[in-house]
Amino acid sequence: MSFGIALGGGGAKGLAHVGILEVLEEHNIRPKFVAGTSIGSVIGALYCLQGSARGLRERAKQMVASDEFKNVELDKFYADAESIFERFRNEVFEKFFLGSLLFKKSHSKYDATEKLFRDMLGDKSLEDFVIAFACNALDIQSGEEVVFEHGPLADAVWASCAIPGIFPPFVKGERIFVDGGVIDNIPIEPVRSIGAESVLAVYLSKRPRYEGKPNTGFQINQRSYAFMKYHLDQRVLAEADLVIEPEVTGFHWADFSSIDALIERGRKAAIQNIDAIRLIGTRRYRLKKMLSRVFGVRSLPPAAAEILNSKSETRNKS
Repeated sequence: MSFGIALGGGGAKGLAHVGILEVLEEHNIRPKFVAGTSIGSVIGALYCLQGSARGLRERAKQMVASDEFKNVELDKFYADAESIFERFRNEVFEKFFLGSLLFKKSHSKYDATEKLFRDMLGDKSLEDFVIAFACNALDIQSGEEVVFEHGPLADAVWASCAIPGIFPPFVKGERIFVDGGVIDNIPIEPVRSIGAESVLAVYLSKRPRYEGKPNTGFQINQRSYAFMKYHLDQRVLAEADLVIEPEVTGFHWADFSSIDALIERGRKAAIQNIDAIRLIGTRRYRLKKMLSRVFGVRSLPPAAAEILNSKSETRNKS
């Protein structure tokens, strides 16, 4: 079946992707095509290289525990804010970090970032995959979204993960690449571009929620950007056949210490949606989808319409 999965970005929250891929394999659902953005490109690449979710949890844990990962110092963006001191520390670091970008390109050093991706992915290329894989990035010279389908894997994943200000951009010739999530945080079109007809999208965000009025221009900008990003994401997600959303809102994007909890959130979301996931890979579904496009019918997402119809038939038989 020409079933593909789009693994969205979200920092540490993307560890939930591991749980989703585990459950799919346990139910003998194997996507032929995978695309990832940011952390989704890391998990997707590791999965597609071996063509299985077996050992993926352990690989993720090894990555997080490695000296190479510790050297990029993402832990500085997160601390359990249970005490006044820790909350103060977070606020001071955030302000210091933003100010420091006036004098340097990124928080993480170039050499440490390069070593992380080289050691994690070696000299593999995008042609080496057992399962077809692609990842995306933004070229901040041209403003183009670039989908990597060929060439060195470490370069492509670095480009897709280069969060502006956190990781240094990946530079190739005249092109300067930053995190694909800036332009397309859920790579639905990229996974279609490599052959997927039906697409399961994994979304790691929720509608932003705020309490109280913003007191500074910085806070107003933060809220405005968050809502802008959310609404852009909804337009992208409308193109998926099915969207699943692991409940990861309580986790910080830099909290990689919660790996098991995040994986379990992914497993739970996949199990809850397993019938719909199985359905969008069927020929019957693809035929119904094609007919709905021909006749311009789009009152419900195709997968939702199919599930409702099958439930209706079951009630009628009873």
